[in-house]
Amino acid sequence: MKWLFQNVGGRVTHALKHPGYALNTLIRELALSDERFLAQITGISARQIRSFLDEPIKTVEFADHLRSTAEQFRALSIKSADLYAKKVLNQYAVVRALKPQCIVETGIANGVSSSYILLALHKNGHGRLHSIGLGDPIFLPPGKDLGWLVPDWLRSPWQTHLGDAREILPRLAVQLTDMSIFVHDSLHTYDHMMWEFKTAYPHLQTGGLLLADDALWNEAFNDFVRDVNASQAQILRGVGFLRKPPT
Repeated sequence: MKWLFQNVGGRVTHALKHPGYALNTLIRELALSDERFLAQITGISARQIRSFLDEPIKTVEFADHLRSTAEQFRALSIKSADLYAKKVLNQYAVVRALKPQCIVETGIANGVSSSYILLALHKNGHGRLHSIGLGDPIFLPPGKDLGWLVPDWLRSPWQTHLGDAREILPRLAVQLTDMSIFVHDSLHTYDHMMWEFKTAYPHLQTGGLLLADDALWNEAFNDFVRDVNASQAQILRGVGFLRKPPT
């Protein structure tokens, strides 16, 4: 579990502030709780899922890139995702497991999730990522462009679409007939999250995954799970995972 020993200072500080959460997290790790659920929705073993989690930090070029950007990342005025967070690694693992041809995500910002998804596609040897994002500099370090964290050597299968998801997502979802993973990581209001779910889900391939970052911020993900009667859905580390069942 090499990933667990990255950003140790931040993890220890968080554990001291939230001892109950830290204890529950430790129990989940020992029981492979996240990995067991991800195994159910991807069809591979929990041990294989766990092995994927260490791949990014063992990929020297990728790990060196993250370390070289860490200082700028920590200096952001608005807190963004931990560069080594389990919530991001879980998303990486399902991309490695499903080996999708096409992924769509909303929300780019610094490009943390995009970087991990693109690394997974690189390891898979195929697949492409379409990312929709607003070029709002408030989320970025001074002088940096949207998705600046994504290294150049991972960018070839990446297509960015700048603008409002409400204008871009409906058109893109119709055009991409092989979308097998959809990732919501944009505006986390109930109405917008529910709108994105309802827009993307009908175009998601059978057996595909809908992911929702910050799914605990409101009840949109849980309500949508009930609306579509999904039997395989769970929130892990704040990210909702839903598998689209056979029709």
